[in-house]
Amino acid sequence: MKEKNTKAVIVLNVVGIFLYTVGMRSFAAPARIAPGGASGIAILVNFLTGFPMGLFCALFNFPILAVVLWKKIFPAGFVGKATASIVLLSLMTDLLAPVLPHYQGNALLAALFAGAFMGTGLAMVYLGTSDTGGITMIGLILQKYFPHLKVGTLVSAINMVIVLASGVVYRNIDSILYAIVTVYVSGLFMDRLVNQANSKDLIIVMSECTDKVRCVFLDEHKGITILKGEGGYTSETQRVILGAAGKADCSKIQEKIRRVDPKALIIVAEASNVVGKGFGRML
Repeated sequence: MKEKNTKAVIVLNVVGIFLYTVGMRSFAAPARIAPGGASGIAILVNFLTGFPMGLFCALFNFPILAVVLWKKIFPAGFVGKATASIVLLSLMTDLLAPVLPHYQGNALLAALFAGAFMGTGLAMVYLGTSDTGGITMIGLILQKYFPHLKVGTLVSAINMVIVLASGVVYRNIDSILYAIVTVYVSGLFMDRLVNQANSKDLIIVMSECTDKVRCVFLDEHKGITILKGEGGYTSETQRVILGAAGKADCSKIQEKIRRVDPKALIIVAEASNVVGKGFGRML
């Protein structure tokens, strides 16, 4: 199981970084869009000096990673995966540049697709318990030391400065507007995918065969809570089983419950965010 999870993490990171690279190289850079972050700075620096974007991202991130390792801010496992993701992103960005197509059409379409690819890529890297570094990594560090600081606002402000700088560099206000579109679409895609992946089904079961139903959950290695309830019409005391599971596991659990107690009342509701007790991602 551990080997399977490791393979899944690797696949998520590699595919996610590739999609992010496509968004940056095929759509954002050719359309002169700098959507914030280290990548946005790299696009601007590349436009002004011709300096390789991937190499710039690596040089930008390595000092940050050095501070993280020195101060032991995050677990070594996370830092190792983040380092691998940053190196892979840098290599893909520069090595795939001659291979990837460069979209030269409508700038608005370029902004939309850049945001879609970059947001999807970031979501996959996040789900692979890694990070591409840059401004977001700085935000994580600040959050660690200053829990009450509005880090999200600070990171957004830094990104906005980069977006505004793109208008000065490209001498075109359209670049600012398209960059804002890209950032917005990227956030939508990332939030949607991450929330969908983290969503679970809340399962509520009322049954006269509580012990058998409990065994169904335990056989599937799912934690449960048993609540004491009272029938609205009969006023009889009964036990209510409460549990959470992924979409696929939920269907399997429902089928097994039907087998042990065909009369059981099963209520399933989507829980958009489940954290703790083995659920959710923690650094």
